[in-house]
Amino acid sequence: MSRIIAAAVALILTTGSASTAIAEDGATQKQIEQRDPDFCGAGGAGCDPVEVQRWKVVGNRLADLSSADLSQYAYACAKHPDWKKDCETRPAAILKRLGIEGY
Repeated sequence: MSRIIAAAVALILTTGSASTAIAEDGATQKQIEQRDPDFCGAGGAGCDPVEVQRWKVVGNRLADLSSADLSQYAYACAKHPDWKKDCETRPAAILKRLGIEGY
């Protein structure tokens, strides 16, 4: 499944067009809960901002993370460009900064 998502993200990024399905940063929990799973995919992941989707692809390549931890990693990397080096090479270091241990 993650390979399908990765391929879809790669397609979006290479075509240079962001779909209107991409949610704006700061979506509320209610907005997230109202996302149509047929449109956004499981858990609304397809409606994550493009930058978050990009970091999810990177995280999937680097580590075997749970979907929740992958999401935390991706949102943190999107929010903190100064963490880029660790985001690109050490996802466990990013999770540790967020208080998530065990990787």
